[in-house]
Amino acid sequence: MITIDNLNIGYKDKIVVHNLLFSLKKGMFVALIGANGAGKSTLINSLIGIIPSVSGQITWNLPTKRVNPFNDVGFSPQSQLIDWYTSVFDNVYQGPLLAGVKAKEAKTATTEALKLLDICDLANKPVDHISGGQQQRVQIAREIARKPQVYILDEPTTGLDVETAENLFTYLKREVASGATVLTSSHDLTLLESYASHVLFLDNHEQKYFGTLAEFLDKGISLREKYLNERKG
Repeated sequence: MITIDNLNIGYKDKIVVHNLLFSLKKGMFVALIGANGAGKSTLINSLIGIIPSVSGQITWNLPTKRVNPFNDVGFSPQSQLIDWYTSVFDNVYQGPLLAGVKAKEAKTATTEALKLLDICDLANKPVDHISGGQQQRVQIAREIARKPQVYILDEPTTGLDVETAENLFTYLKREVASGATVLTSSHDLTLLESYASHVLFLDNHEQKYFGTLAEFLDKGISLREKYLNERKG
């Protein structure tokens, strides 16, 4: 669905990550891991088109019935990207509406997303009157309500309690089983290990690994231990 070929990303006078080469396919749950400053957010923003690539190619092949193919992409950055001065419900509701979902279906999807993120009690509150962690939940709920084919999520579990984070990842894994693609970064390696099928590991400004989680891990070692060992090496 997304092919990355010899991609260099960064800014005019500074390349953040060199020579990226991987493909995100239907049914993949990809854990994007790496230290702070490794280029995870830069990569995510490049995939979305916020940051233009320095060189190389990003090719999207997203079969969709929607007028705008990117309505089939659910994107949640680290910083809040929400519509201020609206209620929590209306904020989430706008997501599927703008993606072309009919009003009745959009309301149902909104209610389901609010329930998943455990923010039903905030439905009528203005989004600028809730905490940053709650705003993060609203942002994720809006993307979930759109029912996209591809989820690109940058640290979505920040500000989430353990139960809500696991509920979110359980939902995403079900979506993957139905044919969606998930790329998500998170510092919670234990959580990623429980749900991801693939790993994209960035370190020292380059791609160190892309492939299955099973092949990345040595027998009897956790993702956290493997990651730390690779960082030391």
